[in-house]
Amino acid sequence: MDKKIKIHDLEVKYRVVQRKVKYARLEIKKGDLLVVLPEGYHDHEKIMKKHQSWIYNKVSSIRNTIESSKYKKLKLERSDGELKDLVNSLVEKFSSELGVKVNNVFFRKMKTRWGSCSSRKNLTINTLLKYLPDNLIHYVIFHEMVHLIEWNHGQKFWNIISKKFSDYQKIRETLSIYWFTVQDYIENGDYHN
Repeated sequence: MDKKIKIHDLEVKYRVVQRKVKYARLEIKKGDLLVVLPEGYHDHEKIMKKHQSWIYNKVSSIRNTIESSKYKKLKLERSDGELKDLVNSLVEKFSSELGVKVNNVFFRKMKTRWGSCSSRKNLTINTLLKYLPDNLIHYVIFHEMVHLIEWNHGQKFWNIISKKFSDYQKIRETLSIYWFTVQDYIENGDYHN
């Protein structure tokens, strides 16, 4: 059952669940809070009070992103085939620029990310990228391919990214906004896979 908590000027819906986990954790999805507790642990208020600032900042940020997402336009005319052609040409271009080799490129609808890179040098690209402007697709592909050089998101990784995308932080914010725009489009029944 959903409950509500007020943190400063923010009202946050939350739900408490118990699972077979070792430690309590907080998850925020679309601005709502899920408090996951180990079985037998019941003091969710203590955890929420301890992490009150984090909850406030995270929920505020997500709500602002969701609000911004209402004003983004999707590229609805791009087909899956056109996305694949664009991605494959970018992989070829960036392979040369970065001096790396991609083993395979896979396409599928992903629930939590725009793309991924495996230790086997395979890229998996979210087919929902087809709705995004070209510059964001370029960034996602480049980002995933940089993982072939530097696996973690450490300083070396961001140094490589910033040489090509000096505004990468703004691009990442825009990608978050578009994530909610695409999800809203799909949830409203307008999406056909």
